[in-house]
Amino acid sequence: RLSNTMGVFVVLAYLSFVSIGSSRGALPDWLIHPVGTPVTVESGTASLIGPNGAQIHATTLTITNSLVSRTFLLEPDLATLDFASHSADQSILRAITQEAIVGLDDILYNVGGLSQTETYAYLNRTALSVTLNATTFHYKSYSTAQPEASFLWTPGTRHSPADNVSWPPKGLQLIFSLVPPTTAPAQHKTVQINVHYEMYVGIPLVAKWISVNYTEASPPAANVTVTSVVVENLATNPPYRPRSFGPMAHPWERGPGVTGSWLYAETNQAHGTQVAWIDDPHLGASPGSGEPVLQSTYTLGPYVTLNQPKNPNFESFRLLELVTDSVDPDRVALTRHRMTRLLAPQTQENPIFLHGTKSDPTSFRFAVDQMVDVGFEMFIYSFGSGFRLETSDPTYLAQIKADIAYAKSKGIEVGGYDLICLERGHGGYGGNVGDQWDAIDPTSGKPTSNACFSSGWLDKLDSFVFGFINETGLISIETDGPYGGSECASKSHAHHAELRDSVYQQTKAQGEFYSKLRALNVYIHQPDNFFYQGGSKTGMGYNENQYSLPRWQDLSVSRQTMYDDTYHFIPTQGWMFVPLVQYHGGGSAATFEPLSANIVEYEWALAQYFGYGVRSEERF
Repeated sequence: RLSNTMGVFVVLAYLSFVSIGSSRGALPDWLIHPVGTPVTVESGTASLIGPNGAQIHATTLTITNSLVSRTFLLEPDLATLDFASHSADQSILRAITQEAIVGLDDILYNVGGLSQTETYAYLNRTALSVTLNATTFHYKSYSTAQPEASFLWTPGTRHSPADNVSWPPKGLQLIFSLVPPTTAPAQHKTVQINVHYEMYVGIPLVAKWISVNYTEASPPAANVTVTSVVVENLATNPPYRPRSFGPMAHPWERGPGVTGSWLYAETNQAHGTQVAWIDDPHLGASPGSGEPVLQSTYTLGPYVTLNQPKNPNFESFRLLELVTDSVDPDRVALTRHRMTRLLAPQTQENPIFLHGTKSDPTSFRFAVDQMVDVGFEMFIYSFGSGFRLETSDPTYLAQIKADIAYAKSKGIEVGGYDLICLERGHGGYGGNVGDQWDAIDPTSGKPTSNACFSSGWLDKLDSFVFGFINETGLISIETDGPYGGSECASKSHAHHAELRDSVYQQTKAQGEFYSKLRALNVYIHQPDNFFYQGGSKTGMGYNENQYSLPRWQDLSVSRQTMYDDTYHFIPTQGWMFVPLVQYHGGGSAATFEPLSANIVEYEWALAQYFGYGVRSEERF
C-alpha cells in the first residue's frame, strides 16, 4: 500500500487493460449472437514513479464481460483508469475524475483522491502524472458479490419468457470501500462510503451506485446526514458524448431521436434524479478540455440522516451506463430494449385484459363468461365502475371475494383501480385523504391537491391495499396517480423530515410499495416509470382525449404512437385503449359498439394491437 502523503505519481506503463479484440468487428454482434462470457474481476499492475522518485508497481482491478471493461487504479488511491468498449475497440475515458462526490452535513467530499496534473484534454496512460489529494475519502478495500433481485419475480409468469431468462440477472458486483480523511470532523470518522459497480453477462452495461454506512455499531454522538450525492462524474471521449449539453429528460419522456452519444445513461428512479452533460470544470485551467462531463445526481437532497429507524444506512439510485457504440436509432432502441428485459423482466408479462365499467356480481360474472368464450385472461374493475379498494367493509369484501373466486374458477385473474396520490389532496378531484396528509407547497405553505406519499396516508393506503388483496385474492392493481415527483414542505409527516428529503423519501416509498405488490405476484398498471421497482405497464403515448376521436382517426394515431414509443418501450411495457363504450366523448362515431355495425374497425384494432404486441384496454 502506498503512503497517503500528498505527491505526484507518474504512470510509466499501464498493464491491466483487458485486450479482447484488436479492431471493430473482432467480437460478434451481441444483439444477434449471444455473448455468454462470465463477468470477471482481474488484477493487474501499473508502474508508477512516487514522490521520492522510486518506481512502484501499483495494483489495478478490471471488471469485464468481454464487451466492456472498467479498470481501476487502487494505488495511490481509487480512480477509474479506463472504461473501454471492446466491440468498438475504443476507450470511453478522456480524463481521471472523482469516483463520486458525497456531501455529509453539507461538507463535500471527493470519493477517490486522484487528480491529473497535466491536461484533461486526453488521458496519456503511458506517462500519466496524478496527484494524491489528502482531503478526500481514500480507498480501503474491495469485495465482490452476486447481483440481487430488486423485487421478487418468476420467469415465465403471464406468458413472459422462461427460457434463457435469469432473475436476478447473471453478472458480478464490485464494491470499493473508502474511509474518511484524517482532516474530517469527529462525527464523520466512523463513516464509510462504498462505490458499487455491477456488470452483467452479454450486454455492454454497467450499473453504478453509492452507499454510506457507519463502520461501528455505535453511531457518533451527532447523527450524520447525507446531504448530497453525485454518483458519476465521467469525462468521456468523442463519440461517447452527446451533440448538445445540459440535463437530459427522463428516458421514457423523450421523442424518438437519440442524443448523438455512443453512451446512453439513465437512472433507475422515476423521480428526483438527473443525468446531465455539463462543461468540464477544468476547461479554463486546462485548455483543450472542451468535451463535456457526464454527471448524475439528485435534483433535491437526498438529505437522509443515518441511523434513523428507516435509514440505518443510505443507498443511492443506480446509474445505468449502456454502451451503444452507435447513434443509429434502431440499434440504440434494440440495445435499450435488451436492458429493459434484463433489469425489468416483469414488463414482458402481457395478459389480455378487459376493463369493466360495472362492478355488481351479475354484470361481473356476465363479463367473465364472455371473456372465457373469446380468450381474455384478466378482468380489471375500471374507474367509474363503483369498485372500492379503500374499504374494510366485511360485506363488500365478501362480495368481491366471491366474485374473484368465480373468475378464478374460470381461469380469469381479477384486478381493480384506485387513485392513490395525485389529486388526492386538498381540492383534488379524487377526494382529499385529509389535510394532515396533503403535500405542502414550499412557497405558500398550504396544502396542495396531491397527497404526500411519505405521510401517514402511506400507512393507511398500505392497510387498505394489502388488506384487500389478502382478503379477496385480487391479483392485479391499476394505481392511477402514483407519486409524481412533487416536493412537500411539511415537517410533521411520518416518513420524511422536511422539504429537502421529501422527493427522495416519496420516490423510495412508491418504489417499495410496488415491490411489495410484486412480491405477491400482483400485476401493476402504473402510469409512470417505476419499472425497475416492479411496475408492469404504463400508457403508451397515452392521451385520454384521443379516444373520443372517430374510430379510424383514433386507430391511425395509435398506430403512429406505437411506432414512435417502441423506440423506448418494449411493446409489452405500454398499453393502448379501445373504447367499446363511450369514454370521455365522441358518441357513436368514437365507440366500437355495437360490434356488429363496426366489425371492420374492431378487427383492425385487434390486428393492430395484437400484431404490435401492445395490449389495449377494451373498456366494456
